[in-house]
Amino acid sequence: MTDNEPKWDYTTKEGNFAAGAAVVGGNLLVLIIYILYRTVPSVHHFIIGR
Repeated sequence: MTDNEPKWDYTTKEGNFAAGAAVVGGNLLVLIIYILYRTVPSVHHFIIGR
């Protein structure tokens, strides 16, 4: 690729890392909430609204 050609890939290492961390963090949050929902009765009742 020469300097004259436009650059179409605007991703950065930091941006990719942040997006990946957000996905992994979101998945961990969902997993923790599910485990608490299945094992802790008070969390189960809080989530279902009873």
